[in-house]
Amino acid sequence: MSQGSRQAVARRAAGDDALLAEFDLLEDEGDKISFSALVKQAATAVLVACLGLFLVGAVSAVSAPYSTAVTTDGASVSGSSDVTRAVPSTTTDQADAAVAGADRSSADADLSRSAVRSELTNAVAAQQETARGVALSSNAAQVLEAAQTAAADQRAAALSSTNTAIATEADRVAQAAAVAAAEKKLGTLLAVAKQQTTADPSILPLLGTVDNSVAWVTPIDAGSYTRGAVFGEYGVWSRYHTGVDLVAGYGTPIRAAGSGVVVASDGGSWAGNHVVIMHADGSRTLYAHMSAKVVQPGTVVKSGQLIGFVGMTGRAFGYHLHFEYYPPSATVGDPYTAADPLPFLLKHGVTI
Repeated sequence: MSQGSRQAVARRAAGDDALLAEFDLLEDEGDKISFSALVKQAATAVLVACLGLFLVGAVSAVSAPYSTAVTTDGASVSGSSDVTRAVPSTTTDQADAAVAGADRSSADADLSRSAVRSELTNAVAAQQETARGVALSSNAAQVLEAAQTAAADQRAAALSSTNTAIATEADRVAQAAAVAAAEKKLGTLLAVAKQQTTADPSILPLLGTVDNSVAWVTPIDAGSYTRGAVFGEYGVWSRYHTGVDLVAGYGTPIRAAGSGVVVASDGGSWAGNHVVIMHADGSRTLYAHMSAKVVQPGTVVKSGQLIGFVGMTGRAFGYHLHFEYYPPSATVGDPYTAADPLPFLLKHGVTI
């Protein structure tokens, strides 16, 4: 029996002893105690008994969880642990648990290694795929660059060949044009030479050296003359004027209106001292009534070059320059074959 149970029984026995003592006292004092006192004593005893029972029940309820296990034969072992409970084996069970743990650890390790191996395999495959992609892109770029370079080289070669052909054709055309121009010029010069039987044949090669790039000018510097009689006028001095007169003071410089070669002075006695210049197109200009001339036949002159000075030689009335123009088909010496010099000079950009 537990300690609590023994205490409850002792208290209950004590209560009973107290009750018996009360009854003995009543017996001894039977003559002294009244009926009401007995009733009070009985009620008190019942109350005490109920209180004892209540205490016993309470103690039993409180101590029940702490009671020891009952063995199979109903006896309990006081103050000892429950020996009927199963105790796990400390050898076989631990060994089994260790084996199971080792198996689980091995399985976990295998799974971990498999996962790591799978990740590594995937990473290596991705790296190889990336490397292949980079290599393919590089190869594609190299192939494209090579194709573009080859195409550019082909275009450059084609353009170079085309440019060479164009340049060759341009040279041929230029040479042909130069030959044609030379033949035309030579034909004109030959025609002029046939018409001008008095012209020196040696001037023909000289015409090829004339610098025709120099602009034409007025025979006398602008501001140094006034215009007199023009082509076609009538007067007491002429029944038909064959040129244009530029009135200027004695000794005023006279210059070549255009580049050319000085030819023979065969204009006639009326012209006095005069100079005749043949130009590249076969036309000629005549400068009459000079006081003096400074060029001779065969001289190659440029436009604006000094050829003489104003005078009044020949048939003249006052100091002036009589300027005439002879087309390629005209004959110098026959003034009535001359043409109006003003349109001719205007064609060359000169206004008198």
